[in-house]
Amino acid sequence: MTLILATATASEMRAVLTGFNGRGRVGCVMPEEGQPVVSPVNECECILLVTGVGPVNAAFQLGRTLAANKRIEGVVNLGIGGSFDMEKAPLCHGVLVDSETWPDYGLATTEGTSAEALRFPLHQDDAGTVWNRIDLAPVASLHTLGLSVPEHSAIGGALTVAAASGHPARAEEMCAHGALIENMEGFALALGCRKAGLPFVEYRIVSNRVGSRAAVDWALDDAFTALGKAARALFC
Repeated sequence: MTLILATATASEMRAVLTGFNGRGRVGCVMPEEGQPVVSPVNECECILLVTGVGPVNAAFQLGRTLAANKRIEGVVNLGIGGSFDMEKAPLCHGVLVDSETWPDYGLATTEGTSAEALRFPLHQDDAGTVWNRIDLAPVASLHTLGLSVPEHSAIGGALTVAAASGHPARAEEMCAHGALIENMEGFALALGCRKAGLPFVEYRIVSNRVGSRAAVDWALDDAFTALGKAARALFC
């Protein structure tokens, strides 16, 4: 089994590798952004990929890596993200993503943004039409890839944005889309996998409350530690 294991940042990849080094066979150097590194992780051959932040970087680096490696059988995206609901997804809690939405795509009017109103779908295949939302099957995809669901994981939707929500009014606007967490790469990776016909798994640790810059609503260091533990659990 050959998988791409993608994170947006070097900090997230470092947390993942730290978790692996506590249990599991990993022998590699830390990948630079956009420079994939092949590493065995237990029974999987993983291509470790730091994409860079945001949907454009994520789409570009995934496409380039898939084009260079025809044997890829799936993609796992690990990282941190913000929570819209601190009861369902509190700080340092893991979320297995079951849908990805790109709220910025479509025709923006005074009534909101509609992807269908633009009349240009992002993708069409036998499974249906992708406008600005992709439904995922995370548990089934994990099973297909021979991976495990970490204990105590929440399951919910994710919203991919190019500008992270930095104030309450923006958070309330984004929360109306019904997602549990906010991130900056997931939809791009999910769409790339949909186009390539590959299983896709996204797992994120909550690092902050969406829309708040207050220190009490952030736990970056603990979230990175939790991310490493979750990565280890996925591959156990």
